[in-house]
Amino acid sequence: MNRSVHRMIVLAALITLFCRADTVLACGSCYGAADSSSTAGMNFAILSMIGVTGGVLAAMSSFFFYLRKRALLYVASETEHQTNDDGGNH
Repeated sequence: MNRSVHRMIVLAALITLFCRADTVLACGSCYGAADSSSTAGMNFAILSMIGVTGGVLAAMSSFFFYLRKRALLYVASETEHQTNDDGGNH
């Protein structure tokens, strides 16, 4: 059997497998059962993941602002130090 024919058969089998009606139907939470306990649990999980992700991003951002502030203070102190050294040499 030719290699390309074999790949076509495998591809057709995979498409047929993934396009079955029972695999493409949405679950109760996604389909519209808004009052079920699984929907409430999924909503809590989504909000928790957003909260954790937002917290981590906020912590990283604040750390980089802290580093920027420290760098600016260092540059200012070095500039002041160089100005004091140059003033004494004249």
